Amino acid sequence: MPMYLKRNTIRYFEASVDAISLAVTALGLPQRHEIRESTSKNAVAIGLAGVSAELAMSAIIVQAQGEKALLHPSGFYKTGTHIVDDFRKLINSQIPKMLFLTQGIKDPAKHISNILNTTSKFKLLTKARAGGLHAGIGPSRDVCIACVNDVITFIDILGESSRIKTYTLTVPRKIEMPKSYDLIIDDMISKVAKSSSDIDKANALASVYLVVPELPDQEPDWFPAFERLCIAPKTNDISFLLETLETSKYASLIKVSKSQVGMPVVIQKGNPSTLPIEPQYLKKSFSNIRDQVYADRGTANGRLDQNQFDPPPIESVYEVFAFQFYLLGITQFEEEVLTSVDTWPFIAASLSYTGTLGPYWYFVRMTSDLDQLKSYISRAAKIGGGAIHNGVLEFTEGFKAIKDNKFLSKSSGFAQKLIEQYEKSGEKRKNLIKLYSKNRNNDKYLCEDAKTDLYQICDEDKPVGEMLVKLAERTYKLSSGKSYSYWARVICEAAVELEDAQGLLAILKSTELSVAHTAAKKALRVIDFINFGPKIE
Repeated sequence: MPMYLKRNTIRYFEASVDAISLAVTALGLPQRHEIRESTSKNAVAIGLAGVSAELAMSAIIVQAQGEKALLHPSGFYKTGTHIVDDFRKLINSQIPKMLFLTQGIKDPAKHISNILNTTSKFKLLTKARAGGLHAGIGPSRDVCIACVNDVITFIDILGESSRIKTYTLTVPRKIEMPKSYDLIIDDMISKVAKSSSDIDKANALASVYLVVPELPDQEPDWFPAFERLCIAPKTNDISFLLETLETSKYASLIKVSKSQVGMPVVIQKGNPSTLPIEPQYLKKSFSNIRDQVYADRGTANGRLDQNQFDPPPIESVYEVFAFQFYLLGITQFEEEVLTSVDTWPFIAASLSYTGTLGPYWYFVRMTSDLDQLKSYISRAAKIGGGAIHNGVLEFTEGFKAIKDNKFLSKSSGFAQKLIEQYEKSGEKRKNLIKLYSKNRNNDKYLCEDAKTDLYQICDEDKPVGEMLVKLAERTYKLSSGKSYSYWARVICEAAVELEDAQGLLAILKSTELSVAHTAAKKALRVIDFINFGPKIE
């Protein structure tokens, strides 16, 4: 049975539909009074359109990665442009956990392409939203309608998934465009030429970027200028963005030359407006883990040079996977990748582990040179022999899909089993309350604090991992060791989120909860696959 959408995901979708519905309403309301400052028109509508788009993208991110994915490590919310980047990266990844996005879709690849095409200008929309909500600046009504329609189209496309459709049924219909896009662009360019103030020029020019069929190439060059244009426009930015359009593939569409809209620009040197919780249950600190990672890496590579197979202990793999390289201080930022020299030892350790294989897809995704990684794993397999043979067979199929940027069939043996286990884990999470009721009158009953946490887990108000940490630390006052072991096992079986990994590690660190170790290892394997594994058809 497919995994349900999370409650938080549903909340984001419903708020997104409400926001775009309010944007449509705002555009349809009659003008109540005389506008003294024309640039304030449609500020609220464009702001709501941008809010709706961000909420819909956030819904997808939350379903796949949890609400913490919307935050920086500092705890502050990410900006709209960061959300767009994260969303598009997630859509492109097509990790197994994203299957909900194409549920019931006949052509998943085309569906993904449609989503990416529809969101190609959403970074600009987030800046226009900021201009509307923070600066009270809005585009023309025609441009605003075009942006609102883009968001409605985006939500409709997401709703084609049978998993999402129920929550997007009330999205409003698109508004009929009063003008063609060509005419809108002509009008805006004319306003740029005729306007005497930088604010009016900037507003008109920003509108052109929002409605051109495709954006100019080399986004890193012009996007910062567009960002400033929406909040605090400067003459230099206006001139630069005009030149960018003039040299793009839409030069003939823009129908503008420097003589028509030119303006003097002085580049002044130095003018900023010119272009330009360490977990207590581990009994060790992050620095200890980091030092161990370096030692394990050095040992494995040194032994391999001597034709010996000596991978790190599986416990080191679990620790790195639970906290990841960035939090441990091994990389400077989340997106930074490492060389195959750094990662192959941990992959080999997981592949050679007797019993439930350890997590390894995370380490593959963190490797910059996949060809070299393949060479290292092949060499390790040759030297390691039977110890790593079975793991390498599974690894090779999925690794080839990642390396060649192709899809792995959902019916592939190991992939099918892991996806089924993922879906069963979601069902088990929803059935935890039934287990509580079943055991409330025997030696497995939960104390009041544990009961409260269990209910919060089932309501998705608390991650599974938090309760696992408390069980490992024996924070609860349970009646017996048997009760601790029972609940640790069944709650490990319900763990499916990346944020649960640290709690699963806590269980593995507890010798008293060895009964739950197999369940914890299986959960880590599933979490690794659905978050970092190959694309699934």
